[in-house]
Amino acid sequence: MNAIAILGAGELGGTLARLLAEAGTSRRVVLVDSDEGRARGKALDLAQSGPVEGYDTAIEGRGAPLTGDPFDAVVVADPSELLDASADAARIYGRGLVGLVGKGLLIVAGRFGPTIVEAATEKQLPRERVLGTAPLAWAGALRRGLAEELRTRAAEVSLTLLGLPPAHLILPQGAATIGGAAVDAVSPVASRRALERVRRRRLGPVALATAAAHVLAVLAARSRARLPVFVRLDGEYGHRGIALGTPVLMGAGRIESVVEMTLDPVDRVALDTAAQRRYEGGEG
Repeated sequence: MNAIAILGAGELGGTLARLLAEAGTSRRVVLVDSDEGRARGKALDLAQSGPVEGYDTAIEGRGAPLTGDPFDAVVVADPSELLDASADAARIYGRGLVGLVGKGLLIVAGRFGPTIVEAATEKQLPRERVLGTAPLAWAGALRRGLAEELRTRAAEVSLTLLGLPPAHLILPQGAATIGGAAVDAVSPVASRRALERVRRRRLGPVALATAAAHVLAVLAARSRARLPVFVRLDGEYGHRGIALGTPVLMGAGRIESVVEMTLDPVDRVALDTAAQRRYEGGEG
């Protein structure tokens, strides 16, 4: 990618900018914050770290993005406008991003992922270019929880998830494996215990930034991958016009398709409950 704009220069935005620079995902990263001094200061700090860390990505800070600037991706991290915002305010904010995004990608790394995804796709942005990355971070947290329950390494655990984390996070029956074996066959209680623990947690900025950086790296490389993200449903799972966490197939720098999983009756009811929460405007 040539240029990525990150909206918000707080801990989440700054961490994401650093991860993108270190990975070389984009030639240029622009930190945008209504507190221009904070954006410029964070950008300068990161730029001066480049020679030490071995990256040469151009990093700059601004008080506001320039309309029409050709960004390959705009990432909603931790902008001041959403610090104490309501869901209605977040929806208005999401609609206002349409002109800035242009033909690029809109990635929501921080709060209000489902709301902003829905708002942006309601206003002409195609859903193949709009997604929220928090579900990938929740999947990582759940993998860690399962690894602790099973006394193994998180790298040995593979899973995908659905729903509206954290309260409505769903690990479908048979969707988690360890060393190729179903987790439920190894331990009948590990999944339940791990889910209970993860649902009580809140994701930190490093986890959220890492998930966003990973998704952006996949999209920048235009490689194919199956990852859980927030995306607007257009009939999948029997729901339309709302955003939920679900695995999607990415390829050619965009979402190719939503992966519909076969659900048992219990998981189906759980997903419908999560969907109803979204129809009512709840975030999770």
